[in-house]
Amino acid sequence: MPPRPSNPAEAVSDRRSDVQDERLERVARLLIWEGRLSRARLMEQFGLSGTRASEWLKEFREARPEWVEWDSRLRSLVTTRAAYRAIEKSEAAAVELMGGAEPDIGVLDGDSALILPWDFSRVSPYIFSRLRLAIKDGVRIGFNYSSMSRPAVHSRVIEPHSIIRAGRRWHVRGYCFERRDFRDFVLGRMSDVLLTEEASSHRSAEDAKWNRSVKVRLVAHPALSAEQMQLVRREYFAGTAARSTTCRGPLVPYFIQELRAATDVERQLPPDYQLALDNREECKEWLFPT
Repeated sequence: MPPRPSNPAEAVSDRRSDVQDERLERVARLLIWEGRLSRARLMEQFGLSGTRASEWLKEFREARPEWVEWDSRLRSLVTTRAAYRAIEKSEAAAVELMGGAEPDIGVLDGDSALILPWDFSRVSPYIFSRLRLAIKDGVRIGFNYSSMSRPAVHSRVIEPHSIIRAGRRWHVRGYCFERRDFRDFVLGRMSDVLLTEEASSHRSAEDAKWNRSVKVRLVAHPALSAEQMQLVRREYFAGTAARSTTCRGPLVPYFIQELRAATDVERQLPPDYQLALDNREECKEWLFPT
C-alpha cells in the first residue's frame, strides 16, 4: 500500500495526478480503437467544451508523443503503428486498453450502432480501427484472409459497411470484389490490413440480404417432457409458449447458434438442445448446414 501523503498539498497533487492518468487512458482507449481522434470527437464523447477538448489533445500529445501524429487536413490526431506495437508488447497495457473498451466507442452499422452483446476472444485493435476508419471515410480496404473452406492465406479487397459482434466473434460486412457480392468476414482471420484511397462505390443500402428482417420463432424442444417444457418456457419466454424476434438475415445463423436452438429436432435432441426453431422454413435460407 503506498504511503499516505504527509500534507494536504501532496494529497491534492496525488489526486490531480490520478485524474490526469485516468484522462490519458480514456483518450488512449479512443485512439487505439478508433484510429483517429479530433477535438469534435472528444466533445461528443465526453461532453467537453471546445477549449477543454483542445487541452486534452495537447496533454496527450505531450505525454505520449510517439503514439500520435497530427493530420492537419483532418485536424485530428492519428494513431501511429508504434502505439499498437506498444500495447502488443505490454500485457498490462493491452488489458487496460482492450478490456471492456467496446461500450465506450461507436461500432458502426451504416449510420447507427450495432453490438450483439456476446464475447469470446479479443479482437486486434489495429484491425478494428482500420475497418472503422474505412467505414467512416468510405474507402476500400485490402487484407489477407483465411477461412474454413479456403484455409490458405489469400488476398481480399472489400468495401466495408458494418462491424458486428455476433456470437463468439467479431465480423465485418461489406462488398467483396472477388465474390462480386456482399459477404461477412471474421476479424480474427484477417491480417495485413491496408487502407486504400479508393472511394467505396457500394453502400449498405444496396446490401439486400443485410436489410432483410427475418422473423425467428423459438419454442421449447418438442422432445422435452411437459414439465421440462414448462421450465424452459418460464426461463426463456416468461411463461408463454414461444418467443418471436426479428433479426437481420445474415445474423440469423449466429443468433440460432448462440442460443443453441435445434434446427433439426429429429437429430438435435435434449439435453444438448432445450430450444428449437419453430419456423425453420422461413429461416431455411439463412441457416448453417446441420
